[in-house]
Parts: sequence; structure tokens; C-alpha cells
Amino acid sequence: MTRLLLITLACCALTSGCNSLKPGTGPQLPPFPGRLVATFNEQHCKEPSGIVFSKSRGTLFVVGDEGDICELRTDGTLVNKARIRKTDLEGITSNPVTGNLYALDELSISILEINPDSLEVLQHISIDLLPAQYNHENKNRGFEAITFLPNPGQAANSRLFIANQGRSDRASAAVHELTIPLADGDNVAKTLQIFEQKIADLSGLHYDDSSGLLLVISDAHNTLLLMTTEGDTHTSYTLPGENQEGITLDDEGYLYIAEDSGNIIKYTFPVMPGYQTSKKSTQAT
Repeated sequence: MTRLLLITLACCALTSGCNSLKPGTGPQLPPFPGRLVATFNEQHCKEPSGIVFSKSRGTLFVVGDEGDICELRTDGTLVNKARIRKTDLEGITSNPVTGNLYALDELSISILEINPDSLEVLQHISIDLLPAQYNHENKNRGFEAITFLPNPGQAANSRLFIANQGRSDRASAAVHELTIPLADGDNVAKTLQIFEQKIADLSGLHYDDSSGLLLVISDAHNTLLLMTTEGDTHTSYTLPGENQEGITLDDEGYLYIAEDSGNIIKYTFPVMPGYQTSKKSTQAT
């Protein structure tokens, strides 16, 4: 009887520990609701670590760990390519108003604003990281993801969100909300607030303006979180594949995942409110 009780208590402790890594999801996550459409083996950008769909161009931009940046059509065809030397690009996003790109460089802990036509760097934006445990002396922060939150008609009040892996107790996984400096400003993105998460290894971010939600990847746990811009988890799903490091939605509701192993995977994703009536997002291709 004592042995049975100990086993029961141990199982409960293990279950509780697992659940704490997956906030608001219970012991089992709902299955991923999407369906595989296509897989592109991305050989132009080594170790893809970030992806974004540009609405103004109708193309995808992908970045890699070795500083590669590629523009692709949604069928995976290469449009343009460049290499930004001495960088480790870990995420990319697009300003829907200007069309300019913002890439997160983990080496310098900075954001590069990039011209989408020439793929040249327009400016380097430093990041004012708060509180102290996220400063430059902490080598375990592992910033991996970035997304743009537009404020229509008020470009100065638009926001960037970045996320870190959280490899230690001193640098727990969190989503950071940042200001976007003006072109004639001091080129510093300042921290507005930080949402710490009870799940490690945040590696991908995408803001969906149709729902107002952030799509957040946890690579280590193969989990996709749908989160509000106030840091509350709306729902979570198991995420197929491995080494998921980038995420974006196109204007037809297709979801793209960039895997560090070299693949870009395209799925239908019918759960976002703004795309539920899209025929192309629910029909087979």
C-alpha cells in the first residue's frame, strides 16, 4: 500500500512538472489543426532561423545563422539573396507600411533594419534590455525571434516583440515588447514590458493582425502558443516537426515554419479568425 502511494505521488509530481512548462494547456495539448501542403528544402539560406511574409511584395523573407537573407516566392523559388557578414540572424519581420525588414542579430544583440529591394542594412538598432538579468553580461539569454506590431496611422507608436530561449534560471524565456526608434532618433529600441513564460526555448514569433494574437514557438517542447499582446496564453497546440525556429502567416492563411535543419514547411491553418472563410486555406492543393 505504501509503495502504491509513493508511485502515485511520484506520477502526480511528474505530471505537475510537465504541465508547468505548458501554461494553460493541461496535461495534453490539442493536436495541431493544420494540414501539410508542401515542404521546401531551403538550400540558399543555411540553417533557416526566421521567416516572414511580406504583404507588400507577396513573398517570403528567410534568414539563417550565418547571416544569409533570402527572398522566396511562396512556392520556395528564390527571388534574391544576400549575406550580411559577421552576423547570426535569428529572426526577421516586416513593417507593412514601409516594407522594410527588421532582422534580429544574436551576436551583437541588435536589430538590423534592411531594405527589401537591395537587402542592404539601413541602420543598426541597439536594444535597451531591462531588467538587469537581461543585460549584455548575461550570455544565456539567446534572443531568437522578432515580430512587428503595427499601429495604423501612427508609425511612431508601432512596436516590436522579441523572444529569448531562456537557457537558465537567470534568463528565463520571455517575450519583450520594444519601442521602434524613428529614423532621426537615437537608434535604441527601449523595453516597455516583459512577459515571462512558463515554457522554455522560445524560438519563433509572428503577430497576426486578423486576430490580434502572437503565434509563439517553443522549439524544445514542439509547442505553438497563441498569445495576446498582453502576455496571456489564448491556446496551445502540439507542433509537428523538429528544430522549429521561424513562423509566419501569408495573406491567404497558410502557415510557414522554418526549421533549422533546412526545411520550410507550409501548412493550412484554419483556426485564425480572419482566415476561416478563406477557400484557399481550407482546400487541398
